[in-house]
Amino acid sequence: MTQEQIKDRIAKKEQEIAKIEKRIKKWQDAQCEKAFVKDMGWLFNMGRDREDLWNHYIKKCNDEIDYAVNDLHDAQVTLEKYNQQLVVAQDKENTLNELPEVLVEFKNWIVSCWDRYDLDRKEEIYKKYKDFYYVNGTSYNRHTLEETNEFWRTMNHKYGHGWHNDMTTSQEDIHKANVKAAESLILNLINRTIEITGKITDARGLYLDNDNNGFTIINGFIVGEKGKARVESILAGGYNIQRLHVRVLVKPAK
Repeated sequence: MTQEQIKDRIAKKEQEIAKIEKRIKKWQDAQCEKAFVKDMGWLFNMGRDREDLWNHYIKKCNDEIDYAVNDLHDAQVTLEKYNQQLVVAQDKENTLNELPEVLVEFKNWIVSCWDRYDLDRKEEIYKKYKDFYYVNGTSYNRHTLEETNEFWRTMNHKYGHGWHNDMTTSQEDIHKANVKAAESLILNLINRTIEITGKITDARGLYLDNDNNGFTIINGFIVGEKGKARVESILAGGYNIQRLHVRVLVKPAK
């Protein structure tokens, strides 16, 4: 959820709280002779016991206040949750905005690899789908139920059960999802590093390199107020149907 989405939820919850507070005041103000007569007067004018009606009326007001107080508590708890989410989102954005250049490059490289893989996968899935269901890409190709079930079983096994939805995912949505995933990976790296180093003071010891498979990896040292950490990345996959997997190790260093 973005900061703007969280802020929108906060604003709506604050409006809800304001309405509930007005509800509480309304029923508090209603506990008076004037409001009682307006609401219940017609009944005791018809011979009903006035004291009994008053007790019933006050109970009704108190019940409404209790309901509203409970609603207010629930809304305030939710508002606090949203405020905490906003702080986390702001911290995340600040961290990402202050990343060392080498981490920005590493993140962008990962995103580009994932984008390329996902787009190739989407094209491959669509081609197999089209080849199965259509002749020359135009005429519908009829199959038996057994053939159709076998095709879907094969596709599910190779691409996962949501493969048919991937055909309609736009390039923009693919990129957004991969950026979000890469940011999470980098934030996880930063958080694990800070546990060892404390506040990072020097990331100049990090560098990008190529491994034996031609993948870009990040290695080196990060220095913080509490100490030093060694960073080592291990990459696997990136071929055919196996998406690139990234594992970044962070260990204390002397």
